[in-house]
Amino acid sequence: MNILNKDVNVIFFDAGGVLFDTLVKGERRVTNLMMQRGFAQSEIVTAIHKASQLDLPFITNWKEEEQYYKNYYGAIAEHLGEKKLEDELMFFAHYAVNCELFPEVKEVLETLSKTYRLAVISNAMPSMDWIFDRLGIRHYFEAIILSSTVLLEKPNEAVYYLALKELSASKEESVFIDDKMENIDGSERAGIKGLYLNRSKSDLMELLKDHKLWPAV
Repeated sequence: MNILNKDVNVIFFDAGGVLFDTLVKGERRVTNLMMQRGFAQSEIVTAIHKASQLDLPFITNWKEEEQYYKNYYGAIAEHLGEKKLEDELMFFAHYAVNCELFPEVKEVLETLSKTYRLAVISNAMPSMDWIFDRLGIRHYFEAIILSSTVLLEKPNEAVYYLALKELSASKEESVFIDDKMENIDGSERAGIKGLYLNRSKSDLMELLKDHKLWPAV
């Protein structure tokens, strides 16, 4: 039986890579769709490479995100000679509509929410917020803090301080879980204990149990 870490009351999670992710990555999604349309893989790869040369601005709202992806998918479609494919790519290839929960996450959130206060800190575009509705997990979190909304990105310590303020929580009672070490380093600089999730070695539940954060049954 695990001994619950009594000092921890708040758990902050990264989103993509920790709670959910896409089974098929972005360029592969585009390639799969366009191969169904009869385009050669080499031609699609060239089109994607061309679109990837577009500057990615700091996006703060859906209109900006929509315009960026219209430009991105539009560049791919234009290179392939069928501009009308822009809308199909936008609808089917966009990150937000392809995310799926990791298998253990629903049970993890259901269990943790009975003991801890939960929140999210994520470097993400505005549409990330909608994923929590689509996957049915928004109600587990007191706050979902996105870089596009607060205009701060991990690993900047300021975003961790903002998250603490949002929950009226202290750094001493909080932990932060991320799948990128630079973001763990950022939380540690802000005084929040960071836990690195390496999914090639353990899942989220196993990580929590290893650090005695899984509520005893």
